[in-house]
Amino acid sequence: MSIIIPEVVSDLVPATPSQGMNRSADQVRATCRIYVDAGRITDEGLESIIRLFNLGKQRGYSFDQTGALVEYSGATLSRLFAGKYEGALDKVVSQINNYLELEAERAKMKSDRFIENSIWTRVSGLCNFAITRNAIVRLVGPSQIGKTYCLKEYMRRSNKQVCYVRIPAAPTMKLAIAAVAEAVGVGSSIRVDEARQRVAKAVGRNTLLIIDELHELVMSGGKGTAMKVVEWIREIWDNSGCGMVLCGTKSLEDDLINDPRMKGWLVQIDQRCQRVVTLPNRIPAEDIDLAAKAYGIGGSTECVEGILSNIRMNRLTSCLALTASWCSGNNRSKQRHPLNWESFRAVYRSQFEEV
Repeated sequence: MSIIIPEVVSDLVPATPSQGMNRSADQVRATCRIYVDAGRITDEGLESIIRLFNLGKQRGYSFDQTGALVEYSGATLSRLFAGKYEGALDKVVSQINNYLELEAERAKMKSDRFIENSIWTRVSGLCNFAITRNAIVRLVGPSQIGKTYCLKEYMRRSNKQVCYVRIPAAPTMKLAIAAVAEAVGVGSSIRVDEARQRVAKAVGRNTLLIIDELHELVMSGGKGTAMKVVEWIREIWDNSGCGMVLCGTKSLEDDLINDPRMKGWLVQIDQRCQRVVTLPNRIPAEDIDLAAKAYGIGGSTECVEGILSNIRMNRLTSCLALTASWCSGNNRSKQRHPLNWESFRAVYRSQFEEV
């Protein structure tokens, strides 16, 4: 049986303006520190200013565009970020916080399909521990079990400054530094030595730095690069005291942290790690049930036990969505089908198994 389901294009990213804010997060953090030192705002107020700056920077906004988000002029925001604002800072911070709360609500609305399963519970708990304790933690799990999805959802929901960086494939020290520098708002167009020093100044004790796909250091970067990058990551934490989540597959543990040839070199970061969470190799049955119910599918899974035994979260949720669409009559024949596990099996075989 051939099942034709229309492709849906979503999450389009708009083009960014050509002229953004010509400052970096570490510069803004340093210049705005004067407000805290003078007793005009708290450390929490400083973090709100940094979050607004990073939000505008990530979107490629100008001072005018970023200022419009909080109903201030670009000139006012430029003075604020430069540490030269002389007005009532409590009012500014309140306005920023109101906007950031609104953004958080909008983000939550966009993620209404997100399912708070056991993986989410463990990942969010680990992130909370890291940022509350200013700790280094490790998150280990197989590919496509939902690690990254949950980490990004945590970033969307958090009322703290959360920076997410993905280690690129075949990384060099230069590429790894550029990726982290871009994620924390320093930018990747500066010299490597300068970026290396400035990253720790861009984050603070109220920041959570998530470094994902860390296993790429060993799998495609080599042990020499891995040792250098991991020691630099340890240095970031030593100098900033930020919360830090190191995430990767089992190779992160086996081939990097616990490899006898590496362990002597990486003992410092291993000792600083306060908690390790290892996710299961298979999606727990209760998580499959939760995902299925979110799409209206229930009942016995006997007919799909072979499929579900080794399915990954990305394929599970994709097939559930395709099944719901197909059963609703959103197909070439416009024919409705019963929304059950038998239909799921038919869609799965049509879309994911070789003919």
